[in-house]
Amino acid sequence: MAVKLRWPRILLATIIGFLIASNLNWAIAAFVLNPWATPLFDGFMRMGDDGASGINITKMTLGFLPHLLVSVSLLIVLPQPSSWPVRAIVATLLVCVPAFYATYTFLSGWGNVNWVPLMGAATADTLCIGIGTLVSGFFMRHQLSQR
Repeated sequence: MAVKLRWPRILLATIIGFLIASNLNWAIAAFVLNPWATPLFDGFMRMGDDGASGINITKMTLGFLPHLLVSVSLLIVLPQPSSWPVRAIVATLLVCVPAFYATYTFLSGWGNVNWVPLMGAATADTLCIGIGTLVSGFFMRHQLSQR
């Protein structure tokens, strides 16, 4: 008999996954990407008070949410692979390759933006969404494996 996922569990798992992914993304940006990538962007990045304002942080945080929501949704609905961790990775790649790598490559080609730090940012964003999707899947694992 198949066990159905219930909305409260999906919501809680997604919130926990998002909080972990978003905070991890912030930490990677603050401690790794900003010191390394900002000089390579040649003035593309906001500096000082412009970048740290509350509205910009809110936009970045909320802009990160749809990627995790779609990734977790795919984790739930994809029939294959049967292993939920592998399905979480597949869902992450289905979302993040076009969302980050393709978009950042387009941005680099369209604008005068260095491609290398953009790929570093795409990798960090993908890693964070992947971890968030895995965490969400962990909290839904019993129901995901019994579908």
